[in-house]
Amino acid sequence: MEKKTLIQGSLQSKNESLIQAQLAAIVDSSDDVIMAITLDGIITCWNKAAENIFFYSAQEAIGQSVTILTPPDRINEESDILLRIGRGEKVDCFETVRLRKDGKPIFISARISLLRDDTGKIVGTSIIARDTTNTKEIEIDPRSATYFRAIGELALVSTTDHRGNITMANQKFCEVSGYSEHELLGKNHRILDSGVHAKAFWVEMWRSIAKGITWHKEICNRRKDGTLYWIDSAIVPLRNKLGKIDGYLSVRVDITQRKHEEIALRERLKESVCLYKIRNCMLPKATVNEVCQKIIEELTTATQFPDIAAVKIQVDDSQFTSENYTNNLVNRLYSKVEIDGDSRGELQVFYLEDNPFLIPEEQHLVDTIAYDLGKWFERLQAEQRISHLATHDELTGLPNRNLLQDRIARVLAKDGRSNDHAAVLFIDLDHFKIINDSLGHDIGDLLLKAVSVRLQSCIRGDDTVARQGGDEFIIVLQNVSYGTDAGIVAQKILDLLSQPYLIKEEKIHVGASIGIAIFPEDGDSVEVLLKNSDIAMYHAKEIGRNNYQFFTSEMNRLVAEKYALGNDLRQALVCDELQLQFQPIVGMPDGKISGLEVLLRWQHPKLGLILPAEFISIAENNGLVVPIGEWVLETTCLQIKAWQKQGYEIPQMAINLSVRQFQHKTLVADIKRILEESEVAAHHLTLEITESMLVDNVDETIGILNQLNAIGLDIAMDDFGTGYSNLGNLKRFPINTLKIDGSFVRDITTNPNDAAIVSAIIAMARSLKMGVIAEGVESEDQLTFLTKEGCHRYQGYYFSKPLLASEMAKKLQRVV
Repeated sequence: MEKKTLIQGSLQSKNESLIQAQLAAIVDSSDDVIMAITLDGIITCWNKAAENIFFYSAQEAIGQSVTILTPPDRINEESDILLRIGRGEKVDCFETVRLRKDGKPIFISARISLLRDDTGKIVGTSIIARDTTNTKEIEIDPRSATYFRAIGELALVSTTDHRGNITMANQKFCEVSGYSEHELLGKNHRILDSGVHAKAFWVEMWRSIAKGITWHKEICNRRKDGTLYWIDSAIVPLRNKLGKIDGYLSVRVDITQRKHEEIALRERLKESVCLYKIRNCMLPKATVNEVCQKIIEELTTATQFPDIAAVKIQVDDSQFTSENYTNNLVNRLYSKVEIDGDSRGELQVFYLEDNPFLIPEEQHLVDTIAYDLGKWFERLQAEQRISHLATHDELTGLPNRNLLQDRIARVLAKDGRSNDHAAVLFIDLDHFKIINDSLGHDIGDLLLKAVSVRLQSCIRGDDTVARQGGDEFIIVLQNVSYGTDAGIVAQKILDLLSQPYLIKEEKIHVGASIGIAIFPEDGDSVEVLLKNSDIAMYHAKEIGRNNYQFFTSEMNRLVAEKYALGNDLRQALVCDELQLQFQPIVGMPDGKISGLEVLLRWQHPKLGLILPAEFISIAENNGLVVPIGEWVLETTCLQIKAWQKQGYEIPQMAINLSVRQFQHKTLVADIKRILEESEVAAHHLTLEITESMLVDNVDETIGILNQLNAIGLDIAMDDFGTGYSNLGNLKRFPINTLKIDGSFVRDITTNPNDAAIVSAIIAMARSLKMGVIAEGVESEDQLTFLTKEGCHRYQGYYFSKPLLASEMAKKLQRVV
């Protein structure tokens, strides 16, 4: 029994060996490739047909990964098959491409069966495959036809000959491209060319497929209607029986939506980076050239095809271009550069190749950059305007005092190093206020602009004209000969400014007073030179205007004295240093006192008696003239009240009003208050004004005089004939008396002109029904002339010098 069992086991073993040998012989003799693969993708079986088709021997193949046969672009396909087998899914026959040992791709048709162990567990797969390359079974096999129908539902499938002429196109291809099959057949694939891809793209494709290598890339094509679409394309070379490539199979998937999303995302990213870098350059201190060159650099990089992109920026008269720009470029994107609402230029992007397409996303980028550039220009110009206004006069455009001081400092530093002289000319227009007030501020402004133009024509390019303010101008001359050059320029300015101006059909004359300070003799700093030239200018005005004066140390001394006197004047009111004197106004022929002129005096504790001519101008400048004027009026009223109590007959008292006092807004109210507080009747007072007060703001002046008249005060015009009165307006003023200035009276017996002027004034006053008082009468001959001409009231040393109140009381008559 045991022996029988052994014999049976031996026979069974021999039968299994025989069966295995027979199976191996069948596998090796098969014309089809037979192989076995583990779930890990390791080859475990390899027959003769596999050796003949793939050129790998069994020894070379067994134990290797099946991926040695798989093209790189089909690795995922292999992994997917093994994954599906591992899950127990059924995988029927399929068509695919595999690689031979020499790297040549071949078409195969394969059937797959599962391999299980004794427990039924799947341990691998067996594959039976056939080389369909030479016979093109992929086109004629019924299974292949089914495969193509399946993928045709989703993919765009076409075949071409070796030149790229279309020989077959499926329905999906026609739907997506917009062409019918009839329109496509026989046409070259270039009919779909979008122009998006550079020439190198197509060169690489043809080089690959011509070598028999499957080519796989994303392509942008153009539909029949001109719109673009994107496809994921695989192009497989097709060989004939002789192994020669005679056509190509293209399988494409429409990825337009995804591609547009990718492009949009990529363009937004490029746009964001581009805009960030450009905006980071648009700083206040950046130059136009720097900003435009940055735009050219970053915009070129951000375009779809930076290698063939050219950029041009034009703003106003400035133009900036990339190095590769030429004037004959036509394909472009462009956007206007708008500044403050006006189109001032363009930003343009060109393509060097003659491509008719443009990428819409890049238009948005160009529009955004052009907008940003316009806004940057607006900010730049606004900042320049602000900077200019900070350093230049808005009316004339000349440097203002801030820039002037910087210019002077630079000149002093330069001329100081070279031991040269510099000059500062302080120019003030004569009587400009009269022009401004009489003709209006518009005319005044136009006159200032015309003056600034003339001043600029008087100097060299390196010199400076600045407007100090109002009607004051400063000229800085560098590298001048001491005195000589500055004097020549000053005289040239006086001559040129004195020429008439025609402004809005008004012929205007204006002169100027000029003060000159020389560096370094008259000062070695900006402040000192400006101060000293100002002092010299005021000296020019004091000696008659329309001239120039060089600064001297004597002028400085006088200014210092005036400054000290101004400080002392502030104490004069507090310390009771001011006093009044009275000069009689005599009527003829009886010689009685018909009035008194109230004259102010300052009894200085150190300098003695000071006359108004020496301190009233100081009081005008430092604001003391109004309180001093009130003191005069109050003290006069108190004196009238005192004389009344003493029983004296009070003649009319004439009080002088200064310009500032007359212009003070509370003048009328203050006079009313003082009269009420002192209980003095208004008819006891006459207010004396000068001709110059009547020139400014005529209507306003008439209103003030009428108010004073309404109170009961008489108005006298002092120093008549020395001012600039418009005689046509004189009759409009409520003036009671004209006082002939003593300068005319002094020479009436020896100077025919003065005599004629005095006679005319007396005659005019008579015709206007005004009284006349002659000032400065000092001789019998003057009195005789005046009496003969019809003047019967006089004032002067011939009758009496100014007297203190106690002295004046002795000449007054008591009330009977």
